[in-house]
Amino acid sequence: MSRGDEFRRGWPTLSAAAVGVGTGVSGLAIYSAGLFTSDLGREIGLSAAMYGLSITLLTFGMALAAPVVGYAVDKFGVKAPTIAGALCLATGFAALGTVVHSVPAYMTAMALIGFFGASSGPIAFTRAVSSWFDRARGLALGITMMGMGLSGAIIPVAIGRVIELEGWRLGYLTLACIALAGTLPTLFLLKVAPRSVRTQSTPGRQGDDGDDFATIRRNPLYWRLILTFGLMSVAFTGLVPYLVPMLRQYGMSVGGAASIASIMGLAVILSRLVIGLLIDILRPTAVAASLCLLCATGVVLFAVGGVGFAPVLAFTLGCMLGAELDMVGYFTSRYFGLAAFGKAYAGPYMAFVLGGGIAPLWVGAVVDRTGSYTAVLYVVAALTVLCAVAFLALPSPRRVTPDPSDTRPTPASVNADL
Repeated sequence: MSRGDEFRRGWPTLSAAAVGVGTGVSGLAIYSAGLFTSDLGREIGLSAAMYGLSITLLTFGMALAAPVVGYAVDKFGVKAPTIAGALCLATGFAALGTVVHSVPAYMTAMALIGFFGASSGPIAFTRAVSSWFDRARGLALGITMMGMGLSGAIIPVAIGRVIELEGWRLGYLTLACIALAGTLPTLFLLKVAPRSVRTQSTPGRQGDDGDDFATIRRNPLYWRLILTFGLMSVAFTGLVPYLVPMLRQYGMSVGGAASIASIMGLAVILSRLVIGLLIDILRPTAVAASLCLLCATGVVLFAVGGVGFAPVLAFTLGCMLGAELDMVGYFTSRYFGLAAFGKAYAGPYMAFVLGGGIAPLWVGAVVDRTGSYTAVLYVVAALTVLCAVAFLALPSPRRVTPDPSDTRPTPASVNADL
């Protein structure tokens, strides 16, 4: 089956997945949280430190729930867990807008939203899309994750306007309605491809089922993948929330820093498509390593050259940020198949999310200790280079049979019995 055939057959699930990711916990809770801080500060006394801790609780809740979500996806399919997670997410938003009247209640609600809303995140959607796309899997996963990027661009503007006109409580209730509306494409369009379709995509293999999880977790490659994505997250994600404060410390105006930050947002959306396409047609481990080296280059140029290289720094950080979860799904499905994809995906995903919760802590600690971002920049550069080495040390994922319309030579592949 050609790439075009995969898109013709798989577009309903791909569309539903993109909408689902954008209206799930990753797209709604994380991108909207900062909009409410001023009002919550006045209403319940939420401080900046407590707000930061609430984001940590949210992300840690998502990480801790990942193995449970993975088990549920493998056991019950992709629809039931995602709809259940979206309902929990909507309930959490409704609670924040109606019954939360203290800082402890707010912190508890954020932790519960992270844990019980986690199944509305990317695990099930990635599983469904991977079943429909083989030759174009990288690009399809990139399009899926674009839903999250588009949510990050649209939700702050839309909900910010609701808060301005009607108040913060209605803002939370609007988020609850959006989470509920996002379940409709999942209900009617999201499904896993039949085995016959997967077999047509990869002649010569019995679908793309792969190993059971007991076999996968005994495989050293699985733990290397977890460590690689954990290192990737610790390496660069801590710099993302500090981008604007860092630029301000370097003497840039608020407007200038915001403009630079918008470059990062555009790079996130662009990289989801470009990196997804590249890992379909080139050696995936080399693409991932090159992306890490690109980020390290941008960081070093800014450290040496100052604010003149701020657009380069923002662009390279955005490229890394945009490609991370696409690559988690791609490498997991290529190495281990789809039979136990939910449980297998949960490991690297949990490592990445936990790393994202830890990274801002070490960045903040170093800045507090040194009074500048110079040491942070060089540590980030060194860790991303180490991450590139880790990707190059991984075997190339097993590849599909060549697309009949594609005359390029097929790269060397990993054995199917990894």
